[in-house]
Formats: sequence, C-alpha cells, structure tokens
Amino acid sequence: MTLKKQLLQPLVAIFLVIHVAITAWLIAAQYQQLKQDHTAQLSRNIQLAGQALHPQLQQPDQHQLQQRLSELAHTAHWQNAQLELLAQEMTVSVALPPVVQTPDWFRALDFFPSQTQSYLIADHKSLVARLTVSTDPQLLYLHGWQAASNALLSLTFSLILALSTLYLVLHHQLKPLHLLATRADALLRNQFGAPLALPAPSDLKQVAKAINHVTVQLEKNFKSQAKEAMKLREQVYRDQVSGMGNRSFFISQLNSWLANSAKGGLALMKTSLIDECYRQHGFTAGDQLVRDIADELNEAIIYSDLTLARLSYDEFALLAPDISQEKLSEIGQVMLSVVTQQQTRVGSQQAAPAHVGLILNHQASSASTLLTQLDNALSQAAQSSQLIALMSEPASQVAMGKQQWKSLLIEAIDNDLFSYRFQPVIAGQQEIYHHEVFSAIQKGDQLYAASQFLGAIEDLGVGTLFDRHVIAQLVNRLNADPQLGPLSINLTNNSTCDPAFIHWLNKLLDNNQALAGRLFFEISESSFIHQPDATSLLCAAIRFYQFGFGVDNYGRHFKSLDYLTDFRPNYVKIDFAYTHQLNDPTKSQVLSSISRTAHSLDIMTIATRVETETQLERLSELFVDGFQGFITQPQRRFSKPSQIMLSS
Repeated sequence: MTLKKQLLQPLVAIFLVIHVAITAWLIAAQYQQLKQDHTAQLSRNIQLAGQALHPQLQQPDQHQLQQRLSELAHTAHWQNAQLELLAQEMTVSVALPPVVQTPDWFRALDFFPSQTQSYLIADHKSLVARLTVSTDPQLLYLHGWQAASNALLSLTFSLILALSTLYLVLHHQLKPLHLLATRADALLRNQFGAPLALPAPSDLKQVAKAINHVTVQLEKNFKSQAKEAMKLREQVYRDQVSGMGNRSFFISQLNSWLANSAKGGLALMKTSLIDECYRQHGFTAGDQLVRDIADELNEAIIYSDLTLARLSYDEFALLAPDISQEKLSEIGQVMLSVVTQQQTRVGSQQAAPAHVGLILNHQASSASTLLTQLDNALSQAAQSSQLIALMSEPASQVAMGKQQWKSLLIEAIDNDLFSYRFQPVIAGQQEIYHHEVFSAIQKGDQLYAASQFLGAIEDLGVGTLFDRHVIAQLVNRLNADPQLGPLSINLTNNSTCDPAFIHWLNKLLDNNQALAGRLFFEISESSFIHQPDATSLLCAAIRFYQFGFGVDNYGRHFKSLDYLTDFRPNYVKIDFAYTHQLNDPTKSQVLSSISRTAHSLDIMTIATRVETETQLERLSELFVDGFQGFITQPQRRFSKPSQIMLSS
C-alpha cells in the first residue's frame, strides 16, 4: 500500500465519523425543534377552532357541527377530532385518513408520535363543550424527511469538497515522493531515464540525489557491459579492418544455415586490388580500401537474412538463404561493380581486379565441401571472360522462381493450404514459455517449408500477405481454443517496415485484447538495426495492447546492443553462431557476455537447436534462461484447425 493511501485512509475515516456525528446532531436538533413547533401550533389551532365553533354551540345542530369540525380538521391537519357538548350530552367526531408521503422504514423509526390535546369551550357563565384532537404525524415526517435529506446533501457535499481538497493537497505534497517511487520501480526493471529534479523537502532531496547517482552508475555499468560484449564479440567473430564478420563467423553462419535448410546461394569474391594498394600506397591506404569495399558491399547488396564476411586477406564471402539463381547472379555483378568503382578511385590499371565464384545449393552438405566448391567456382571465374562462374545443381533440382513462389503463396492463401507445427520453448522449472510457430504450404503430397520461399516473397515485397494470413488464422485458433498457446509468430522484414501492416496489426490486437499474454511476435535483429523507426512503431503497437515480442538472431549483426534499452523486448533468441561451439572457452565467453547484456535488463535469453542434456547444462551456466529444440519436446504438425491437439 502506498504512503498516500496509508495517510488517506485514517483521514477519510476521521472525516466520516465527524460527518456522521455532525449530521446526527443537526438532524436531532431539527427534529426537536419540529416537535416543539408542532406542539405550539397544535395549541394555537385548537384554541382558534374552539373560538370558531363557539357561536354554533348556542343552538347546536349536529350535521352543521360535523361539517364545520371536518373543515377545521382538514385545515389544521388533524387525524381525529371530537367535540363533546356537555349540556346536551352530544358528541361529534371526525376521522381523516393519513396522508403517506414518506418511506415506510422512515415512519417505522417513530420519531414523531401522534399528539392529543383538549380544549374547553366556555361562555361567561359555564363550560359548554370539550374539543379533543389528535394530530396526523405524517406532516411532521414529511418535514423531518426533507430536513434530513437537506442536511445529508449539504454535509455530503462539504465532505466531498473536504476530501477532494485533502487528496489534492496530499497529492501535491507527496508528488516528489511519487516520482521517487516511480523511478525506483523503473530501476528495479533496469530502466534508466533523465535525472530527477531535486524536490523542495531536504530529506527527499537527499533521496533524489542518491537515486540519480544509482541511475547513472547502473546505466554506466550496462553500457560498459554492452561494450565489453561487443569487444569480445568483435575479437572472436569480427574482422578488425573491414568491420565485417571474419572467417570463423562466416563458417558459424554457414553451419547454422546447413543445419536449417541448406537451400540458398554462396558467393566468394577475390580481388587483387587490395594487395596492389598495400604494396603501392602503404598499410593506411590498404586498410582504408578494405573498409571502403566492405561499406559498399553492405550498402549495395540488399537481401533478407544476408551474411557478408571477409574470408581472408583479399576474399569476401556472402551467404544468402533461399535465393534464386537470377538474384544470385545479380549479386555477383554488384560485387564486381563495387571493386570496379574502387579501382577507379585508387587509380589502378588492372584489367581484371576481381572475380566471383557462385554456388547455388539445394541439398544437405558440409561447410568444408561448400567452401571447396566455392574455391573451384572462383578458379573457373578467373578463367572466364565475364569474371563470374556459377556452379549449380541440375535444373530439375533447382528451386522455383520468385514469381512461381508468389503464385503458390497466393494460391495457398486463397485455398487455405497452410499447415503449422509448434515447437515449445522451455524456461524456469520446465515450464513452457511459448510455442514457436513454423509455417508451411501443403499442396497435395508436397510440403513447402516457409524457409524455402521466404527469401523469394520478401524479395518481391509480398511478405506482408504471408504474415497477415498466418496471424489471422492463429488468432482465430487461439480464440477458439483457450488451452492453445502461448504462440510466437515470426514476422518478415517486409511487415516490420510496412505502415499498412502496422495499422492492420494495431486494429487486430485492439479487437483481440483478451489474447494478450498468449501471443508473441518475433522480429529479426536486422529490423531493429536497419529500420529502427518503423520497428519502433510496430513494437509500440504490440506493447500498447500488452502483447509480447522478441528478437530473433540476437547478436548476429556487429552493431551496438544498446537497442535493447530502447525497445525492451520480452526475450531474445541467441544466434546459433554463439551457441554451437560451447567447448571453445573464448566463444563461450562471448556467449556469456552477450547473454548478460540482455539478462541485466530482465530480458529472457533463449538458445535454439538444443539437442542434448550436455548442451542444456552448459548453456544454463552461460546466462541462458530458455531452451528450444528437440530436447524440449517433440514437434507436432497440424494441417487443419480441427486437428490441433497441442498439449502443454
């Protein structure tokens, strides 16, 4: 309970007691006054009535007396009236029905009992008659009800005004304390902000200074830890001159790709321009040329999930999953053009400053085999007049073209040809954190995994069609089956930077807020690095409706990890390059460092493709919180909604 509530509760209780006491006293005083006024009024009325009846008593007529007495009873609000003529032994009486104008429970309190008074009518010689009347208390109850209502209304208004004033005063006086508590809560969640303004109270000023100091220190520690992780990562996986991944990093990505789909393209470019520049212009100029070539390659080659690396002194390698032969050939030409532009800048006269070997692969292989094939393709390119050589499998084994994939995607959406399998992520005490959704197109007996066509559809800019369909279907399933989930859906790069998709997703989440906590979205790290503004809008929409999101391929890009502070994802999935060589102490240290960077922000770290108990135990020692792979639970495939029987 907050301090404000602790202060307000007793004060409100005191105000209520005072309110009740004052109200009761006022009502009691008013009721006593009503009784006194009623008694005095009754005495006056009965006296006036006696005087009014006196002339008719000289020659009494019972009917006329009855009528006159009834008129007087109505006027004076009597309930019963009785006139006794003493000489004639005649009695005239009137009884009027009560007028009910107040609630039964109020009359049952018996505040105003009926009053009875008598008045003797006499002439100058003797007594003539006795008038006895009983009052109707309903009029008193009506006046009492009105008085009580007015008193309650007035005092309730004053109570509300007093409590509102009290709340505003406390709120204003305790605002500095509230700001301190808010910042302390943010610090518990490792969220940093601008320094707090120092409050006026001297004691709170010291607390604010302490919190500001701790905030600065924690932020420095986090940035230092992130820099340490970057430094270690660069030492192991980054080429120091070009800023690209080195040979070790490329082979790690190559192994990850081979373990996943093994379908895509490889390119290896060798240039003699670098050696010439080093020999003729020195190390500074040579290093600058390497950096320029690397920067140009990174800017000129645009493809989803691309890996570029400096493989050796004068060789640059590229890995592009699920790429078409046409696109791979275009990339080869771009790589050559980058070197040609640099040749003009450094003034080289070489006839062939570079050549490129290309491989299009569609079947399981090994890293050493593919690197050997790349060397062979590079040798062929050196002998070719076009300076490019492409080695591919027979045409019957080559994947479909981009337009064919697009047609298949549209057909699958129109005819509901999608199937899904779910792989659990285990965290904590063997609890399921979520199930990652793997989508595929089932056409007849042929199954096309998403990894086969994602590159093609993203290259055509239609990844949003795929994402919309998958999300809409799985949202419907989650609504239909309360036991299903939580689920995690991967988003294409097309969707993360498409304003129309973000608007569509915003409306969908708004209409399905009951699914918050049961649906996560996975976004590639490249989106956070290369499209931070668009990705920020997407993440803001997801977070606003209290859904979750995570980072896929965490640590793949050689950029600062500070983006975690800005985006605050729920989890990160560590790139396979860091988790598959756990016996190498240096690489294990890199994994531990980048995991601690996320861990220090209370961001869950997840390792994928965990297949053995030894892997799991080793990863647990390196600040990894969650695990995904064959060791967690067998995967299941479902082709239609009616077949879902996902157990948790």
